[in-house]
Amino acid sequence: MSASLRHRPRSQRTPGRGDPDGAPSPVPDAARPTIAALALCLLALGAATADDQYGRMVTEVRIRGNESIAEPRIRAKILTRPGRPLDPDVVDSDFRSLKNTQWFSHVRATFLEDPERGGIIFIYNVVEMPVIEAVEYRGRSAISESKLEESTGLKAGARADSIRTRSAVSQIRRLYEEKGYLQAEVRLIEGGEPEDRRVVFEIFEGPKFKVGAVEFEGNTVFSDASLMTKIRTKPPILGLIGGRYDSEGPEEDARKVIELYQSIGYFDCECTPVVRHDDRVGDLRLSFVISEGLEYSVRDVTFDGQELLSEDQLREGLVLHSGEPLKDTLRQRDLMTLTERYTAVGCIDINIQPEPRFTDTPGVVDLVYNIDEGERYLLGRINIKGNDRTRAKVILRELTASGLLPGEPLDGRRLEAARKRLGNLNYFVTDPQQGDPIKLMITNRRGHDMPYGEIAMPELDEIIQQARFQQGPDPAGPEAEPGAEADDAKPIRRTRFQTPDDFAPPVPDLPPLPPAGSMPLAPGDGPASVVPFGSGGAFDPAPGALPPIDVPPIVAPGPAPGAGTARPSPEGTPRGTFPSMPGMNYSDVGPDRQEPYANRSLADIATQVEPRGGGRSFADLDVEVQEAPTGRILLGVGATSFGGLSGNFILHERNFDLFNVPRSFRELLNGQAFRGAGQEFRLELSPGTLINRAVVSFREPDLFNRRIGLNVSGYTFSRFYPDFNEARGGGRFALGKQFGTQTYADLAVRVEDVNISDFRTPAPAEFYAASGSTFLATLRPSIHFDNRNDPFLPSEGSYLEFAYEQGWGDFTFPKFTVEGRQHFTIRERPDQTGKHILSMRGFFGISGQDTPLYERFYAGDFRSLRGFAYRGVGPYILGSNVGGIMTLLGSLEYQFPLTANDQFQAVVFTDTGTVENSYSITDYRVAVGTGLRVTLPALGPLPLAFDIAFPVVKGPDDRERIFTFFIGAFY
Repeated sequence: MSASLRHRPRSQRTPGRGDPDGAPSPVPDAARPTIAALALCLLALGAATADDQYGRMVTEVRIRGNESIAEPRIRAKILTRPGRPLDPDVVDSDFRSLKNTQWFSHVRATFLEDPERGGIIFIYNVVEMPVIEAVEYRGRSAISESKLEESTGLKAGARADSIRTRSAVSQIRRLYEEKGYLQAEVRLIEGGEPEDRRVVFEIFEGPKFKVGAVEFEGNTVFSDASLMTKIRTKPPILGLIGGRYDSEGPEEDARKVIELYQSIGYFDCECTPVVRHDDRVGDLRLSFVISEGLEYSVRDVTFDGQELLSEDQLREGLVLHSGEPLKDTLRQRDLMTLTERYTAVGCIDINIQPEPRFTDTPGVVDLVYNIDEGERYLLGRINIKGNDRTRAKVILRELTASGLLPGEPLDGRRLEAARKRLGNLNYFVTDPQQGDPIKLMITNRRGHDMPYGEIAMPELDEIIQQARFQQGPDPAGPEAEPGAEADDAKPIRRTRFQTPDDFAPPVPDLPPLPPAGSMPLAPGDGPASVVPFGSGGAFDPAPGALPPIDVPPIVAPGPAPGAGTARPSPEGTPRGTFPSMPGMNYSDVGPDRQEPYANRSLADIATQVEPRGGGRSFADLDVEVQEAPTGRILLGVGATSFGGLSGNFILHERNFDLFNVPRSFRELLNGQAFRGAGQEFRLELSPGTLINRAVVSFREPDLFNRRIGLNVSGYTFSRFYPDFNEARGGGRFALGKQFGTQTYADLAVRVEDVNISDFRTPAPAEFYAASGSTFLATLRPSIHFDNRNDPFLPSEGSYLEFAYEQGWGDFTFPKFTVEGRQHFTIRERPDQTGKHILSMRGFFGISGQDTPLYERFYAGDFRSLRGFAYRGVGPYILGSNVGGIMTLLGSLEYQFPLTANDQFQAVVFTDTGTVENSYSITDYRVAVGTGLRVTLPALGPLPLAFDIAFPVVKGPDDRERIFTFFIGAFY
């Protein structure tokens, strides 16, 4: 006898047959007690029969009903096994597993008594889904059959599922709509019934629609080209590429247009998309009808809820005043300014909500900042997790350089600066699609009397070494020890052995919640570098001014913390940049000096700082990171008018550890060896038509934990100049230190063997003096200041460098140089794009009379005097340029956008200067010209540059070059 394990919950009532609603048929009152008792007995008997099987021993598991599917394949999907007690949770898992195979239309569990073996025989009764014999798409031509099969999952030999087949109609229709066939119709002719073995779709594709033209009507604030950059629906390029129409696209684009207008104060703006059929079949004309409305301005700015700071303190430095347009950019800038002032005193929960309140005057609002200050906190412990390769001190020095010190206020600006510095190292994951990005979370909030939390009295050396920085416990709490389960465990739930349709799908695992009061910060950007004007030395601009670490007067705690999150850091830090790294501002190799890699600033770790509070609460900082690949192999090509064609092979390890030697071959293969100390190793090979170079560099950013950077490099370099050939080999040793966030100084020693050859005869005396191999040693101290807002296209800020170099060896000479740049934004669009930038650049250099030929000053081409050939400007003797001992160069350039997306920019410029063989100016050159800048993200951040310049004033022997260019890319 076989019994079914399917039973109905006791609370479920069997519908009666006496009425259409399923209500029980009327029965005499006298018979009700008897019928009720009988029903209860039957239900109890049935329930007991099924429930009594739980926990009984399974002696055998059988599969019934399978025809084409082999029994071993089915058994591989189930966990119920002979010799084990019948577990309802395991049976539930079996039902889900069998249902997910999509092999069966029905699955039912039954059992047989097995008195001989003292258990039950467990049986899965299955009904297989039919097999699809053929799939036909009638009328299909625009989309391939393989694409339809991939989208629907229907193909010959697959299991037939009538429900999935019917849902495939909408999938096919959606696929056609994505291709532009907006009038496509799809009908299911065959395959919608459970017994069907064939699937037949009938498709009417209709014409393919595309956007022929996009127009804007009623716009006066923004041009059509500017609005076109904000929308997704666009006409095809040259009538061939693009132009796809999405039925939801116009509405989405209209919302973007409205958001753009509202961001500059046009809160009543309306935008209506209108789609019309054009003269050509399938072409659509999309028009956005815009009603701009009034531009709202601010009448008064007030504050509500402030206690710690006075109104005068809050108003200071705000840019949105009475009478100003209510622009989002200005409001956000003021919001960040206000947030910074509160986070500077430890109000990490500060929540400021700007509220525009409309007045009786049209277009005029009052702006109220509703402030919830929260409580003030000082930093207690710093706990680091996830640094499997990188040493903790590498992370701690970045936090220290950002001003995160125990006992200091928990400043949101410093938290953001620390997050950016950690991200700029490129040691850890910053992209959420690649893993878990860097997180800085505030945890373990506590009173002022517990700066380190609740800890037992540690040893004295632990107080000194670990009180400040500790790789602490998991913020989620300690793990439970084995065997520590609670005694009152939850009972195993009853299992409803029914068809798979009765079972809900398994609930996916949810990510764990962060600790209470945690404050995750978003990931940031990466580093960058650029070659400066004039000397050719590389540099890396500093970020915006980070406020100094000042501890405000200690006062009593503020009110209880309210809901809110810390605001992002202020503007001013250039995207992907950070202060120059000590020991990295060097001139590299010869006159064509380019640094192998970007500079970065680091700071050391103070080791014996006790947290101090005096009344304010404490909170810990949990830093969670995930290691990212730090080694790279780069292949690149480049072409310039002054350097010819060149290739690059670069082997670069950003998180190097010179002393982490491998203890086994396995450590070398899995990337554990020679990594983790935050050092940098680089090998570069650069062959070219005019320049050949090889460089090996090692950098220690924090020498002896003293905020001093060390750089050691060895190199070989050769260059074919117009008048002679030059080859160098040598090394460089540099020490550098950062002061604040915008000032950097270094001291560099350079030792080289220089060979000059292949010059024409007769030649000037300077050529013969330097011919053959000569020895050169120099000492070069330098200091530079940099507060520009972008390393590649700066629009604000300045750069200034002073350097002195003393040379010894076969030649003894001094050299002094000063270089400066200044950038101004003349105008921009209302949304702060389309900037017109005025740039001024200058370079002055002077050296001794005995300066050798290969260390003198030269000018000409892209990086100095455009309109002249590379090294085409200078004093000429016997037809050869011998270089100068004094130079003065200047440039004035105006850059403006040509396209609404700022991808193409134009420049007009004038370059002036001279190179002299004495300390007086005899021939001063002037050139004027224009050029094009093209920014292509695929080729890197540096724009492609193409310039045409015409010399207006020139020397008698100068060599001209009208067209100059710069193109480069890495892969």
